[in-house]
Amino acid sequence: MRPEHSSMGFPKPGKALLGMMIAIGCIWVMFTLGLNWGGAGEDVLRPFLGISEKVLHGQVWRLLTAPLVHSPSNPWHFIWTLLGLYFFGTSLEERWGAGRMVAFLFGSAAFAFALQVAVGAILPQVEQPVFYGGFGMVGAVSVAWALAHRHATVRLFFVIPVTGTMLLVFIFAISVFYVISKTAPPPEGQITPFGAMLAGYLFGDFSPLRRFYLRMRFRQLQAQSAALRRVPAARGRSGGVPLRVIPGGQKDPPKDKRFLN
Repeated sequence: MRPEHSSMGFPKPGKALLGMMIAIGCIWVMFTLGLNWGGAGEDVLRPFLGISEKVLHGQVWRLLTAPLVHSPSNPWHFIWTLLGLYFFGTSLEERWGAGRMVAFLFGSAAFAFALQVAVGAILPQVEQPVFYGGFGMVGAVSVAWALAHRHATVRLFFVIPVTGTMLLVFIFAISVFYVISKTAPPPEGQITPFGAMLAGYLFGDFSPLRRFYLRMRFRQLQAQSAALRRVPAARGRSGGVPLRVIPGGQKDPPKDKRFLN
């Protein structure tokens, strides 16, 4: 997946995105070397994985660590995460800044996994007892980018040119096909992609939640501005501190501080 640019150079990721990509890469290398070459057992991964039963019993922090863990036996699992974050997240961080970008990535991933756990608890057919991976981040970033660049063109799989709207349709269709065909779900689960798409819409630039927040903030600023305009008028009507004129020629000025010398 590669956005088309007027120049041949690749976009430079911001600090937040670069830090996230480095963290995911280092974590994958560390666990892969430990499991495949260091003789470590799979239990070393367990504290960081998303486990539905434990999340339902209060270990909600797993929703934040699971997106950083990727399959030690499948390098493409974490490579596609890095590519998706890089090509779709770079332009978003330029507009949002590092702080909002980090909050968006972790918030979207946690939201998508939480939806997977909730739906899986209701529908056993789509339950994912153990989940991990960064598709919650990538899916949300892709949707947020597509909504902000509906008429821009990207090359899907580096070959197929698609617009932002076509990308939305493609992501949704693939997620639906996975569910109805009962294909072996990805490590993230079958519901996580839908949670990621919803998070990209709710937390992106065109979010109804963001519009509601901005309207409330605007009304708050209007109220503060109106209150500040009323203060000088109220003071003018009250007359302020009373002042009196002192006749000249007095040797000792009065001790009352309200009098002007």
